Formats: sequence, C-alpha cells, structure tokens
Amino acid sequence: MGIGYVFGCLFSILLWRLDRQGLFNFINIKLWKKVKNIYVIQFLYLSAVIAIYIGLTFIKSNEVYNALTAFIVIDISNTERKNLNHTERKQFYDTMSTISRSLVCGFIAPLFYITIFGNGAAIVFTLIFNLSLDEDLNIIGTILAIATIIPALIAEAFLYVIYAFKNKNLKIKFKGDFISNLLKKPLLNVDILAAYIESVNFYFHYNGNNMHYLKSYGEYNNKIDDSCIKDYLSISYSICFIIFTAILLLKLV
Repeated sequence: MGIGYVFGCLFSILLWRLDRQGLFNFINIKLWKKVKNIYVIQFLYLSAVIAIYIGLTFIKSNEVYNALTAFIVIDISNTERKNLNHTERKQFYDTMSTISRSLVCGFIAPLFYITIFGNGAAIVFTLIFNLSLDEDLNIIGTILAIATIIPALIAEAFLYVIYAFKNKNLKIKFKGDFISNLLKKPLLNVDILAAYIESVNFYFHYNGNNMHYLKSYGEYNNKIDDSCIKDYLSISYSICFIIFTAILLLKLV
C-alpha cells in the first residue's frame, strides 16, 4: 500500500509546467461571464466539488486512486519557476507568501487530509484551494481558512524548530496577533516565521473596520535578495520531503 502516492507525486513533479491554478482561473473567468450572481457561482462550484468527490469513489483500484489523488493534490514544483523569476524587492513579500501557500496548501494540507480522512477529502481541499484564489468567492475563502488552520500549525512547528536552530533564539514576536492570524489568516503566521528564519522584515497590509494600515513583523538584519528566496525554498522542500517520507512509511506499515 502507498506506492500509488509515490508515482502520483513523481508525475506531479515531472509535469511541473502544468499550471493548475491558471486552468481554474480560465474556467472561473468563463463562468463569471455567464453567471453574474456570486452566490450562484459558489453554489455551482461547491456542487461540482461534491460531484467530483462522489465520482472518484467509484474507482476500484486503490493504487490508481492513490496515484491520481497525489497527482491532483500535490502542487509545489511550479512554484520554484514562478518565484525564482521574480526576486525584485517590490515582489519579495508576495514571493515569500507564495512559497508559504504552496508549502501548506499544495503539500501539507492535502497529505494531512489523506492521512486523516482519505483521498476524497484531500481532493476536495485542493479544489477549494484553487477556487479560493478568486477573492470574490468569500464563502469558499472562509471554508479554506478553516481547513488550513491545522496544516498551517504543522508548518509553523517545523519552521519554528528550524528558526531556533538556525538563529540560536527561541523568541518570536507576533505582536499579539498569533491567535487572530491563526483563525482568520492561517498562512500569515507561516510568513512571519519565514521572515524570522531569513532575518528580514515582513509587511502585511491590514484592511478592515474602515481601517487600513501596514504592520511589520520580523527583524531586518539581512539584505532582501534572491538568496533569501532560494533558502526559504530549500527549507520548504526539506519539510515536504520529511512529511512525505513519514506519511509514506505510515501507509506502508
């Protein structure tokens, strides 16, 4: 058991040029032109997710199902090409967030849901994640935020250990926002930890309650350049390798 996940992951990496988020975006644009009501669109999307989930349950071969699931849900290899091509200072913060999002939503969360609830739950999560890239789909965005809480905590645990060993320090300042971020913006705490690991500042634009302000996290000691991005990418891939190996061993036992 579990060899299907290996092949699915391998094909996902080999076909790294396949832009799945771009495909979802293309479908979304076409649908918006046909349907103008945001609630109807979200209902159609959620209905499609449920239909896909039910359809996949009819696959008889477990290993084929495993391979197909891994191929669909694991999506981190396309991130490297996008981020290494955009290392300008003005894009640095978006780049760090993209890596965090890929680590959590493109790898940790799908494997977490495979382990706890099975393949179908991981596929549903991945579909919701891609749909949530349209910020107007607020209901789907809320569902994703809730579904990302535990996977984000898993990523934060790994990053905190790496930070403690790398920087010889246990203290991280979330400025009293850790719980709030965890519940509302789970990926933000991952970004903050990444900033501390790379010893750079991370800026986040808060928008709500008729207030707009910029908040800074981290410590500015290093120069912001492509070496920070490459280092965070290598850390991200290392975490993915450790988690995948651990889960695969559990499946094989």
